[in-house]
Amino acid sequence: GNADCLVFPFLEVANVFYKSLTYFAHADMATAIVGTKVPTTLSSRSDTVRNKLYSLAFACLRADKELQNNIEIEDI
Repeated sequence: GNADCLVFPFLEVANVFYKSLTYFAHADMATAIVGTKVPTTLSSRSDTVRNKLYSLAFACLRADKELQNNIEIEDI
């Protein structure tokens, strides 16, 4: 089936894959760096408006989920 999420061991590897898909396949994608204290996205000058929007939307969803998890833990 189609992948919803791809995980890469290094930022450089992810960047090459991301740029290849967006340039050659015209794929719509979102980027995120996991393991940081706050949701982090990387955008490129060559990114489409849609890819930038998807990345920001994903970061907002991630921040909201982390906030919900922290509230639940504190309430216990």
